[in-house]
Amino acid sequence: MSISIAQSRQQLSSLIALAQQQPQFITNRNKPVAVLVSADYFARNQAGVHTEAQSLFDRVKGLREKFAPQDDTGLDAAASASRQNAWQRGNAFSDTV
Repeated sequence: MSISIAQSRQQLSSLIALAQQQPQFITNRNKPVAVLVSADYFARNQAGVHTEAQSLFDRVKGLREKFAPQDDTGLDAAASASRQNAWQRGNAFSDTV
C-alpha cells in the first residue's frame, strides 16, 4: 500500500497496524520517500545484513593473513634486494654528459 506524507500524519496509528501485515510505502508528490515496516521485519533484515557484512570482512581478513607481505613493499626478500639495487644505480643519462 502507498500513502502520502499528509495522509500518514493523520492516520499514523492505522498505518502502523497495517505495517504489521506488510510494508507501507510513504510518498511525497507520488514519489516513494520512505517505507514503514514492523519491528520484527526490520530486525530480521538487519540481522541478515550484518551477517553478510561480517562474513565478507572475515573472508578479506583471512586473505590478508594468508598473503601477508614479507616487508612494507609487499615484495619478497629477493625482489626487494633487486629493487633496492635499482634505486642505487647511477643515472645513465648524467654519466654520458
